[in-house]
Amino acid sequence: MEENESITLEEAKEKISYLENLLREKDQTTYKTFFDQDEDAVVVFDLESQLFIDCNAKLTSILGFSKEKFLTLSVYDISPKFQPNGQPSDVLAGKYIEDGFKYGNVKFDWVHLNVKGEEVFCEVKLFNYIREDGKRFARGVIQKKDQLLELQKKLEEKEKLLSKVTKTLPAIIYIQDLSTNEFLYLNNSIESFLGFEVEPIVTYEYLIKHILHPEDLHLIDDHAKKMFSEKNTDIYVLDFRVFHKNGNILWFRVWETNFSFNKDGIPTEVLGIAQDITTTKKIEIDLKKQNDLSEEIRKISKSGVWEWNTNTNQLFWTPALFYLLNVNPDLFTPTIQTFTRFFTQDSQIFLIEALSKAAKEFIPFDLELEITGSPNFWVRIQGKSIQSNSNENIIIGSIEDIDETRKKRIALLENEARFHQVANQTGFIIYDYDIKLDKITWDGAIKSVLGYEIEEFNHLDIEGWLNLIHPDDRMFTKELLADAIGTRSPYHAFYRIRSKDNVYIPIEDRGTFITTDISTAPRQVGVLENVSAKFEFESKLQSKEERFRNFYNFASEAIIITEGDLILDANLAFRKLFGYEHVHKVLVSEIIADPLWNGLDTKDKSFSLEGIKKDGTLIPIQVNKKEFEEGKFILSFIDLTLINEAESIREALKEIKDKNNLIVSQKLELEKTIDELKLTQSQLIQNEKMASLGQLIAGIAHEINNPMGAIQASSQLILENFKNQILHQDKIIQLLSTINKKKRELYFHWMVNSSTKRNQLHGSEARKQKKSIREKLEIFGCKESEYISEEVVDMGVQDCLPMIEHMCNENDFVDLFNYGMEYIRTTQNLNSILESIQRVSKILYALKNFSHFDKIGAKMQTDLISNIETVLILYNSQIKTGIKIIRNFPEIPVIIPCFPDDLIQVWTNLIFNAIQAMNYKGILTISVKHPPEDTQRKKWVQILIEDNGCGIKEEIKDKIFEPFFTTKELGEGSGLGLDIVKRVVHKHEGKIEVESQPGRTVFTISLPI
Repeated sequence: MEENESITLEEAKEKISYLENLLREKDQTTYKTFFDQDEDAVVVFDLESQLFIDCNAKLTSILGFSKEKFLTLSVYDISPKFQPNGQPSDVLAGKYIEDGFKYGNVKFDWVHLNVKGEEVFCEVKLFNYIREDGKRFARGVIQKKDQLLELQKKLEEKEKLLSKVTKTLPAIIYIQDLSTNEFLYLNNSIESFLGFEVEPIVTYEYLIKHILHPEDLHLIDDHAKKMFSEKNTDIYVLDFRVFHKNGNILWFRVWETNFSFNKDGIPTEVLGIAQDITTTKKIEIDLKKQNDLSEEIRKISKSGVWEWNTNTNQLFWTPALFYLLNVNPDLFTPTIQTFTRFFTQDSQIFLIEALSKAAKEFIPFDLELEITGSPNFWVRIQGKSIQSNSNENIIIGSIEDIDETRKKRIALLENEARFHQVANQTGFIIYDYDIKLDKITWDGAIKSVLGYEIEEFNHLDIEGWLNLIHPDDRMFTKELLADAIGTRSPYHAFYRIRSKDNVYIPIEDRGTFITTDISTAPRQVGVLENVSAKFEFESKLQSKEERFRNFYNFASEAIIITEGDLILDANLAFRKLFGYEHVHKVLVSEIIADPLWNGLDTKDKSFSLEGIKKDGTLIPIQVNKKEFEEGKFILSFIDLTLINEAESIREALKEIKDKNNLIVSQKLELEKTIDELKLTQSQLIQNEKMASLGQLIAGIAHEINNPMGAIQASSQLILENFKNQILHQDKIIQLLSTINKKKRELYFHWMVNSSTKRNQLHGSEARKQKKSIREKLEIFGCKESEYISEEVVDMGVQDCLPMIEHMCNENDFVDLFNYGMEYIRTTQNLNSILESIQRVSKILYALKNFSHFDKIGAKMQTDLISNIETVLILYNSQIKTGIKIIRNFPEIPVIIPCFPDDLIQVWTNLIFNAIQAMNYKGILTISVKHPPEDTQRKKWVQILIEDNGCGIKEEIKDKIFEPFFTTKELGEGSGLGLDIVKRVVHKHEGKIEVESQPGRTVFTISLPI
């Protein structure tokens, strides 16, 4: 400590400057490394000269120029004269640059020329910025368009695969590695289906030994070989038997697809989904047996013929009907009565009525009726009345078993209904396009997606459909359809289609052709899918991925990802901090110097310790951890070397008053603000109307600098307080936990109340109070009574004595007291920042009103008093020290039609002239009056600006309104101020008058109301 106390102020400043330079060089080196190693092509160019300033290696690889050659070129040297949309490159580039300044950044497509003069289609992200010297620059991130198309293609392939998996999603899901026959993924459903636990089922060999039926292994093997040889992503289906853990045999059906391929196109992974179909399979086997039997019967008795003599009531039929009706020919004699009894009661009514009409009215019939049985079945019965050779009335007919046909027809209708329902629920629109007839049949979610009724949409032919497509997409979509029809290939298109409420919906259209003749393509069937949500999801996903990649790769903090003790990945900042070129097989314990280190699980979310670089150097670090998956962590490291060194210097300079630091920061901020305002001055004084703004710069700089300096100083103090609080918060929490609740409440009450009060004393009064408080503290038995009394009076928190009386005998009370004082300093500094911000905001608001020019010719209703006050705020720095302002304003606002920004120029020139005439000391009187109406009954308002300065000489009073007339020294004025005043007053159809004598000058402005 004695060594630190010997450090002088100048030595301390030099040390701080050295540390600041060290940090700056570190940031510059890190930025250059990120720039050169960026995976995207990056270029920086001057927006004034359009010349390139810098670029990374990725850009030179895309366009083929060497970096030296590239830095001699401009934007237009590597661009064609016109872009694909027909606009000149220089015009379009200017538009994108201005859009960049308007919106912060802009993304667009651009055609560049490479070193061979060939066109390279790119996507450009442009970020514009302005340096402190006012020069405008841009940074462009360039990516070849073919790379984006490739990424889009891969995404579409993944979506296609996901769609296939979703459509066939049953219960058990698995992914198998074909090279090792191991299961990379197997969900827990296998436990409920087969009774086996997931963990033992790792390899295919386990399945063969314990689960798969040996008689079906050849089927499974043939199935796998077929998938491997065909090397596609089609879905392959196979049924086979498996053993349940309890020994039962079950049937399973799998849907499998090649999930991943190597660079040679050889399948490497298989994705599969399996479902228990035991019940279905048993039914299927039973049905097959029944179908086989029925098929034999149908071969014999599929249909039969019958004949009914209405006169004799005799009925004859072929033997096939005995089998169809399941009766014994030897025991059964058919009559019309016994014949009708085979039918159900409802069918009997229809049959008897049809037979009666056929007999009496000779009306033929063709009916579908139900015959009783086990189960009932349906037949088609036809009949017709004829005359026999003996003139007898005979009805002949046939009976055909249509039960299966009818069931299929009903099933087809039910399937169509289900299909329609599924289409509506999934949001698909289905179509059937008859190319030869040019007719489209629509179905599905037409109403929910596009708002049309299905009847409205079914009136659309191919032209009607095309007319609903967005004009920008129509021609391309039409060409895709024509190409698909011409080549008989699947049709796939994205376009926007107009809904009934005239909103364009993004659509994905997929179709295929159905034909029985290779020379024709009579029908195309397909679906339209609303992909609005998909597009939105893709956009959000891409945005999140970009944000994470940028954060991770370009973070200034060192970051690693761990699993257990193994480091899986590390960013550039980590490798640079710890000196590793790569982190392969590097352990977390290898970079921690703590001999008692026992893993991350026992550590808090944030902790500090010493780290070990690769070369063995020890560095103090702060570690923050986040567990994102069980056993896996993200760790960030902060190098505390510079912070600790700066802290030791601050302790050494503790005797130096905070005011010295404030003076230094104010000086730096003043220099910066004055430089910025000088730049503003050079830009604003481009026309004589704004010349007077230059006269305000020094004053405004002073007005802005004071609160900005206070903000800077308070911010530094807050930062230091936060550091101290972070370093000691664990100890303070431990101390507070050992004292009773009443004392804790008294302690917190003191901290909160004192942060909003400030009773600071100075000089002899402060010394008296310090002495009085010290004596009271000694009575309390308080340790460090002299130090605490100094702190209490300096901070103006004299009401803390009750708290000290109750807590001063606690262990480590001084630490508790110092922590509370740090909190109070922080909140008081925050209040100081808020007050300073309000002051700057008020000045900037007035400056904005001052610098704005009217761009249109129309007058607007304006509060005259507020208009004048704007100028007084801007001149506050020059007025407040030596000039007294007397305002003779009406109590109510004075609203007049005027050009408010032009009037500001009038008050600016007159008030500044008055200030100069009084040599910045005197009385400035501003009056607003309403004189009587003139002879033409016209109403006026008068503004009188009066000063008690030197006055205007009589011989020059008539010249003061002439252009370029001035009494000031060369360079102090242009002589246009009063000329502008006169022109503005005349523009308002007003009058200006002046009367002057030594010690009094009055300018009177009369404006019509």
